[in-house]
Amino acid sequence: MIYQRNSTAVPVVACLLLMSILVYYGIHVIKREIIFIDIALAQIAALGGAVSMVLSEMGIGHQYHSGEHEVRTFTAYLFCTLAAALFTLLKDKKIKIPLESIIGIAYAVAATGVVIILDKGAGADVHVHDMLTGSILWVTWNQVLRLSLVVTVIGGIHYVFRHKFLELTNQYLEGNSIMKNAKIWDFIFYFSFGIVIVEAVNVGGILTIFSFLIIPASISALFAVKWSSRIIIGFVIGIAVTIFGLYLSWIMDVPSSPTIILFLGLLLLISLLIRGLNIFKSR
Repeated sequence: MIYQRNSTAVPVVACLLLMSILVYYGIHVIKREIIFIDIALAQIAALGGAVSMVLSEMGIGHQYHSGEHEVRTFTAYLFCTLAAALFTLLKDKKIKIPLESIIGIAYAVAATGVVIILDKGAGADVHVHDMLTGSILWVTWNQVLRLSLVVTVIGGIHYVFRHKFLELTNQYLEGNSIMKNAKIWDFIFYFSFGIVIVEAVNVGGILTIFSFLIIPASISALFAVKWSSRIIIGFVIGIAVTIFGLYLSWIMDVPSSPTIILFLGLLLLISLLIRGLNIFKSR
């Protein structure tokens, strides 16, 4: 398949949107110590998309090419909703298995399911490659518009109820939260996170989105304590490195996602060395 590159502004705007919401979620994920939650949700969403694609090829469900993406996205949302409910219910003191272990198991099962399902479909290797690495250099303005709507709505909900989500995350490792309706708010957190991940993976791929979520938030955690400081540091660093990676990818004609991930990883290593030398103190 041959892609035609869009204006350089399109992937840059997409990265701005992704980083603005993923850094925030990344801080939540790190504080909750559920590092692989996004990659598990992304894989579960991919499983939903794969199931939808196979059903379509079998003549079950929507059979019109123009609506395939919408049906696949809806199925991905449905699978993420089920996963959000599962992760919410299984976070309980009575269950002795750590939630991180359950998340890892969910990822492994979903990944295996995707491989089995796509193995029987045409162009399976292409689907798996796109799912993992994405094609952010070829993102369209329509995708950016869709992503901006999701980021605005989800971001607005989290801003309005920020005290609820912050309290829930700060109490997360204590077991069952003393906060009123904690389970409901926890489900809203996972459900909204799942929606963001579905749209983000459609743009950037699983590996890129995982890096966007974890690495900038990890770097910010090394140098800041306050939520606001972490968000600002993570966003600025993440965007700077991502734009640099996109630029090199563009002029050197190399894959964009691996380039961005490489530079984010190098910056994390440098940050760890700087923090280890106590050059900066956390604020």
